[in-house]
Amino acid sequence: ARRRGAGPGTGAPGSWRDRLAPLSDADRDRALLELVRTHVAGVLGHPSPESVDPQRAFQEMGFDSLAAVELRNLLAGATGLTLPATLVFDQPTPLTLATHLRTALVPGPADRARSALAEVDRLEAALHALPDQDGSHTRVTARLEALLRSWQDAHGRHSAPESPEDFRDASDDELFARIDNELGAQ
Repeated sequence: ARRRGAGPGTGAPGSWRDRLAPLSDADRDRALLELVRTHVAGVLGHPSPESVDPQRAFQEMGFDSLAAVELRNLLAGATGLTLPATLVFDQPTPLTLATHLRTALVPGPADRARSALAEVDRLEAALHALPDQDGSHTRVTARLEALLRSWQDAHGRHSAPESPEDFRDASDDELFARIDNELGAQ
C-alpha cells in the first residue's frame, strides 16, 4: 500500500538551497539523505525513513516505474528542481540520489566564481551610474581599494609591483595617488 510522502521538504520550492547554504558538507549530506529516505518511505509505505537502507538499490526495494515517477515528483516539489523521470534508474540508491541532489542544489566552486563575477559586473554597472556627489566617489574608491587589499591578503596574491618604467609618463598626481594607494592612505 503506497501513500504520498510527507515530512521534510514539503515546503516551498527552492527553499532547500537556503536551508543547505549555512550547513557543513556533512550536515548537508545528512539533511538530503533524510529528505530522500523520508520520501522513499512514503512512496513504498514504510513506517519510517529509518527503515530505508541508504545503500540498497531502489529496484531491490521494489521500485517500479510508477513509484520512480512518484518519488521524482515528490523530490522535485520539495526541492524546486527539474528532475528527470529516469532519476531512480540514473541514481540507483538513496545515497547516490542524495548526492545528486546536493550537486544540483549546492553550487560548486565554478558556479560560485561565476556568481561572484556576475556580482562584480553588477557592481561595475552601479558604479558607472553613481554620480559624484558629496565625495561619494572618494568614499567608494577607498572601500573598493580596501576590499581589493583584503581579497589579496586573504588569498596570498598580490599584484607584481610596477616597474620604474611604468611611471615615466605618469603625472605628479598619478604618482602621489599610487603612493597613497600603496600606503593605504585615503
